[in-house]
Amino acid sequence: MSNLSSIELGSEKISCAIASLDEQNSKSVRILGFASVASSGIKRAQIVDIQQVTKALEDCLNQAERMAGTRINQAVLITSGPNIDSQTSHGIVAVNYQNQDINTEDINRVIESAKAISLAANREIIHVIPTQFIVDGQASIKNPVGMNGVRLEVDTHIISASSINLNNIRKICNLLGVNVSSFVFGGLASAEAVLSETEKELGCIMIDLGSGTSDVCVYVDGAIAHTAVIPLGSKNVTSDIAAGLRISLDSAEKVKLYLSEKELSKNKTKEELSFNSLHLPEKIEAVSQKVLIDGIIKPRIEEIAQYIKEELREISLKSQTPSGVVLTGGGSLTPFISSMIKKELNLPVRVAYPTELGGVADELKNPSYSAIVGALLYSQQQEEEPMKLQIPDLGKLLKNFEINKNLKKSFDFLKSFIPGVK
Repeated sequence: MSNLSSIELGSEKISCAIASLDEQNSKSVRILGFASVASSGIKRAQIVDIQQVTKALEDCLNQAERMAGTRINQAVLITSGPNIDSQTSHGIVAVNYQNQDINTEDINRVIESAKAISLAANREIIHVIPTQFIVDGQASIKNPVGMNGVRLEVDTHIISASSINLNNIRKICNLLGVNVSSFVFGGLASAEAVLSETEKELGCIMIDLGSGTSDVCVYVDGAIAHTAVIPLGSKNVTSDIAAGLRISLDSAEKVKLYLSEKELSKNKTKEELSFNSLHLPEKIEAVSQKVLIDGIIKPRIEEIAQYIKEELREISLKSQTPSGVVLTGGGSLTPFISSMIKKELNLPVRVAYPTELGGVADELKNPSYSAIVGALLYSQQQEEEPMKLQIPDLGKLLKNFEINKNLKKSFDFLKSFIPGVK
């Protein structure tokens, strides 16, 4: 299988990964090359300066290509930000075959019918995700291929993005000789990397806390039920620390990372915190723990948690997510965020890391890179999908032939060389 590549243009960092796929395990990737550079020209996941983004991405690509020893000709691009929107849609078609068995052509037709929605001229559909199929009134069907019926329906979750933003990304990639094979919503990419099938089946809320924005994906009964983007991220906490302590954003970021729950447990009896070990240029000697944590950090985290709570209240899905909340993204390591989201939503919370990584993957085993890893897995599924769709139909075709015993033996012999056909 050819190598796969993914690119993330984030508010804080621009990342690129090159991988080969494990043929025995589709959920495992072997990282061949990876690079991450400071973001420039991007604000709240939106491109504000094409030249700066192009320069930063070129640097990132060069580093990743040198590590992997190969060129990146095409890649899947992660997109997020306030330009993302989602809605549900319903499609219906008649099964027009003599034996009335549903095949992949029917699946494609019914999904196409669900795409017939009213969409603004400046928007582009990036995902049409089936949530359930309905065959002659029987609902909650995950895969109707091979079933008998005369009417096929589908409920879908459609995610769209600003075509202007997508075209800007395409333009930047084309300038650097990279073809955009597809776009993937950052929340879905992260979910692909960190969620288990059990969590999706039971129902869970996946939150990718980024720098400028945060992606939310809600899974119910194994299917995506809701997606959203919250206009707040970990950088808002950093900005509040910088304003409250009158220090630079770089110094504020160091303070935020220093304030881990583990670090604070050592100083929980102290009223003041010392930052001498950080060697900040502002020469801050000691800060009141109560003022910094209760007065600056926690109010902003509470605001993020309230946004998430309100989003769930509007769609009335909280009761259907017993697996709780899965936090990932760089912002998931912000101190107190896990405990405060747990308190606000009254659900179990865990911080998730990308798993099943091989090769030069040490740096990628971090919540900050869940989306870049998940995009590789998503890209691999897109490549496999046509083969998965075609082979069952071939098997059905062979089974429907009326042939004598000798000819049937010949067909059985030929079928033994085709993987997946029984």
